[in-house]
Amino acid sequence: MANTIKKQVVLIVDDDPVTRMLMTQSLTSTELVIVEAASGEDAIVQFSLHKPDITLLDVSMPGMNGFECCARLRALPKGAECAIVMVTALDDVEDIEQAFESGATDFITKPLKWPLFRHRVRYILKANRTLQELSLNKNKLAKAQSIANLVYWEWDFESEFLECSSDMFAMLGFSKEINLTVRSALKKVHPEDRTKLIIALKQAVYEKQSYDIEYRIIRSDGSVLFVNERTDISFEYGQWRIVGTLHDITSRKQSEQEITYYAYYDTLTDLPNRRLFIEQLETAIASAKRHQAQFALMFLDLDRFKYINDTYGHHIGDEVLCQSAQRIRECVRDSDLVAKANYDTDNRVARLAGDEFTVLLDDISKVEQVAEIANRLIGAFSAPFFISEKHLHISISVGITLYPDDGHNVQTLLQHADVAMYHAKEKGRNNYQFFSESMNNYLKLRLEMENDLRTALSEQQFEVYYQPQYDAESMAIVGLEALLRWRHPTKGLLTPNYFIEIAESTGLILGIGDWVLMQACRQVRQWQKESGCAYRVAVNLSASQFTQSYLLDTVRKTLDETGLPPETLELEITETAMLKDTAETIPLLFSLKKLGVRLAIDDFGTGYSSLSYLKNFPIDTLKIDRTFVEEIVTNSKDCAIAQTIVQLADNLQLCTIAEGVETSEQADILRKLGCAEFQGFYFSHPLPVPQLSLLLEH
Repeated sequence: MANTIKKQVVLIVDDDPVTRMLMTQSLTSTELVIVEAASGEDAIVQFSLHKPDITLLDVSMPGMNGFECCARLRALPKGAECAIVMVTALDDVEDIEQAFESGATDFITKPLKWPLFRHRVRYILKANRTLQELSLNKNKLAKAQSIANLVYWEWDFESEFLECSSDMFAMLGFSKEINLTVRSALKKVHPEDRTKLIIALKQAVYEKQSYDIEYRIIRSDGSVLFVNERTDISFEYGQWRIVGTLHDITSRKQSEQEITYYAYYDTLTDLPNRRLFIEQLETAIASAKRHQAQFALMFLDLDRFKYINDTYGHHIGDEVLCQSAQRIRECVRDSDLVAKANYDTDNRVARLAGDEFTVLLDDISKVEQVAEIANRLIGAFSAPFFISEKHLHISISVGITLYPDDGHNVQTLLQHADVAMYHAKEKGRNNYQFFSESMNNYLKLRLEMENDLRTALSEQQFEVYYQPQYDAESMAIVGLEALLRWRHPTKGLLTPNYFIEIAESTGLILGIGDWVLMQACRQVRQWQKESGCAYRVAVNLSASQFTQSYLLDTVRKTLDETGLPPETLELEITETAMLKDTAETIPLLFSLKKLGVRLAIDDFGTGYSSLSYLKNFPIDTLKIDRTFVEEIVTNSKDCAIAQTIVQLADNLQLCTIAEGVETSEQADILRKLGCAEFQGFYFSHPLPVPQLSLLLEH
């Protein structure tokens, strides 16, 4: 009868039924049994019933949260063997630390990428099963040792020769014909363990004290055996004798080493993992505290690694991580500025998580030493990675903290190193930054602004102001540019300069941009109906919005819901965003044109200014940037640039709008140059809806 393969059980714990459904669909397989729980309390019940092999546990749940639930599950039968993976949208260092302290095996961040999610779960199941098998083998070996026939030896303390079983000759690599002496046996002991055994033997001879020790034997063929030696001392027939047993525990030691490897090392890069790194950092802190020394912690992050994974696949990404680990390792190993720490010097480099690495530099006397090593690390990534016949260019950002100046414990040092690394990212990547309190305060304010932005979006604290665009000849209002404002509850009315960069980096700009588009189209449609004029509304698109695949559907849906005529909607896009990926840009632009909307290039002349795209892209309007308008009266070069833009637009049958017109002299020159439309403080500031409604009535 064939053996049936036991199915592995997966417990999914999440209060969101949609998430549970998607997880279940992603993991559905003949090899797996899926069990669901909607709360932490329900998870404990289902865990007790089904005893899963892996539990996917949501962190944020009403009632019992994921951290508490994880700790409770670990206390249940089979709780120690089950892999528990926290599924969280949190990426704060403290939250991740709390997850591991609660007993989590690993964590996965939301939003989930389903193909990667499925492979990740299967990988964790496989690794956990390997650990269980290793633990089982270890237990079996321990039982076998208690009943096995052990090699033995005897010594009377007076003769130089040992009496021993025949198996002992084979264990030590001696011929059975020789007379085995204490001295010849000791020569087989590993030099690092020999002193320990000699001390034990002396205590046996002079103090009649038996011993139970482990040591290594080097055989004639160079192989190393781990042995356990137990002794008993007796006095019989007027003579002291010592009897010893030797047991080969090499297999057990190898199993222990494998278990230790899986627990403390990253299987992809062979570097110490987060757990071992934390222990190393604690050791470094204790040593530095005792010797009143200073050490440095470096936090390294690969720049734009996500792009590599998304573009070329995770097999390429994994190879990048392996080669990156090797470059970092070699760079630190080559450094003669780093003193030998108490732990293995190869372990000074660790893979913390994902594409994040750490480096510990012990006994640093000068900051310049750390800076030199940081430059060396950055330089090590200047050469491209050659993987699967592809040349990939990757840089690193490095954050640095110093003990004791920047912190006295693991959590603080790691957090501050992360802050410094984040600052290096903001400085343009491919550089290093030391932590400073001012940097920390800046990032705290930034985080507060991000939280305030999320609140503003949910509580509708945003407003849309409108700046009129005037026809250069008739001076009639022909268009309105929608401009975002944030009425902050404590800071007052804020322009985008204060928050747009944070909105872009956090992805909040997508929700904000969709809201502005809907509000502007709805309001201008109302003005069109009230006045009978086909006012045009210009809405700025961020680079993030322009790269989103759903932009076309968003614009179509907005036009349908508001009833705004498509030809009166003008989408403003910067040159940089438009030229970022022309393979996707051109089809999107033509699809937008099919809807009937107009397309304008904002801040023309300040970006790439490649004239070829004007021929290939379906553009309607060029907006002359305010930097060319400010000194157009006094600066002949600005005047010449503005004239060139206007003539270029005329030849291509495009409209031109001059931004930032603040004086009548500027308007006169622009009118003479042939500019079609004006926009600026000279004509009108951006106005809220009530004031602009009054302006349109007159």
